[in-house]
Amino acid sequence: MNVIFVTIAYPRSSEESNLYTDLMEEFVEHGHKVYVVCSSEKRFGLGTILTESNGIKVLRVETGNITSNPNYIAKGLALLRLQSLFISAIERHFHSIPFDLIIYSTPPIQYNRIIKYLRRKSNASTYLLLKDIFPQNAVDLGLLSKWNPIYWHFRRQEKETYRLSDRIGCMSPANVKYLLDNNTELTQQKVEVCANSLKNSGEINKSEKIAIRNKIRKDLKISENELLLIYGGNLGVSQGLLFLSEILKHYQNNTNIKFLIVGEGTWFNRISASINKGVYKNVILRRRVSPEAFKEMLIASDIGLIFLNPKFTIPNFPSRLTSYLEVGLPVIACTDNVSDIGDVVEVANCGFKILSGDLSAFSKIILKIQKEPSSLVNLSVNSRLLFINNYTSDITYNIIINSLKIDN
Repeated sequence: MNVIFVTIAYPRSSEESNLYTDLMEEFVEHGHKVYVVCSSEKRFGLGTILTESNGIKVLRVETGNITSNPNYIAKGLALLRLQSLFISAIERHFHSIPFDLIIYSTPPIQYNRIIKYLRRKSNASTYLLLKDIFPQNAVDLGLLSKWNPIYWHFRRQEKETYRLSDRIGCMSPANVKYLLDNNTELTQQKVEVCANSLKNSGEINKSEKIAIRNKIRKDLKISENELLLIYGGNLGVSQGLLFLSEILKHYQNNTNIKFLIVGEGTWFNRISASINKGVYKNVILRRRVSPEAFKEMLIASDIGLIFLNPKFTIPNFPSRLTSYLEVGLPVIACTDNVSDIGDVVEVANCGFKILSGDLSAFSKIILKIQKEPSSLVNLSVNSRLLFINNYTSDITYNIIINSLKIDN
C-alpha cells in the first residue's frame, strides 16, 4: 500500500523523532511504502528537496515562514499559499504514484484542496489525525471573534475537512464527544479515539535509569533528596502559564523542590528574566533540546507537569503526556474544566488532576508526595502501563488500518 502523509513539520534528521515519525515508520515496518509532504520554511534557505530517511521518502516543500513567524499577517499569507505549493510539488515529484491512503494532521486546517487533488488522482482512503480543534481554540483565547468573517471562513474549512475525511481520529473521548456535539453532520461511526503515540522501544533497565538519573542530576546540581518537577513543551498562551508563574513564586524559597522547564515560546523570556533577577532560585530553564536529551531529563525527574489555559471550552489533550508516560513519569495535570487528560491520568492511577489556578490543591499534592515519596514508585509503574496499553505507535497503526478496513 502507498501511504502519503501531509503535515507542516517533520524532523529533518534520522536522529530526531516525534509522534509522526514513529507512526510513519510503523507503516514501513508493516511493508507499506510511505511518502511524506511537509513544509521547508524559507528561513532555512534549502528550497524544495526530496530526501529519504528510514525508508520514507520525504518531500520538503519551500513555503513562507509558518511555525516561528511573529507576524500574524505574514504567517496567514504563508498558510494561504501552502496548498498551492504542496500540490505543485506533489505533482512534480509523486505524479506517477497511486496512493491508497492519505493521512493528514491538524493544525493547520488548510488541507482541503490537497485532499481533493489526491482523491481525484488516486481515489484513496482519507484519515484525519485531529490534534487541535480550530478555529474554536482561537476564539477561546480571544484571538478571533465569532462575529469576524475570518472565523466563519475557517469554520467552513474545518467542516469541509471533516466531510472529506473517511475517518477522524481524536485525542480522547472528550474530543470525540465535543466534535459530535458541535458538528451534527458527523456520525459516531466516523469519529474515534486515535491518540498521539510513540514507538515502544522497551523499558530502560533499572541500572541504566539510575545511571542516567545520577548523571543529569549532577549536571543540573540537583541532589537525590530534592523533588524535581519538569515541564516540557510550548511556553505559550495555550498553556495558561500564569498558573506556572504562581507555582514558581509560591515555591521560590523552598530548597527541597526544583523546577526544570524545557521549551520555547512567549513565556520563555519572562521566566528567564525572573531567574536572572534572582526571583526564582530553584528554577532551571532550558531551550528546546534534542529528543534524546529531553528523554534523559524526564528520567532524572520525579513528576511531569501539564498546563492548559483555563479559558478553553474545547477539550485539549497535550501531546507531552505521551513523552511522560513513555518513561513512567507520574503526572500532575493542571487543566481547564473540559479537558479529560486529568481524568485519564487519575483513572490510571499515575498522577493527579487539578483545575488551573488552584494553588491550594497543587500544594496539597506536593505535600502528600513529600510525606510519602515511596508513592511515586507505584505511580511510575502505572504511568508506564498506561503508555504500553494506549499510546504506542503500533496501536495507532492498527486503529487506522482497522477503521478503514484496509488490508495490512
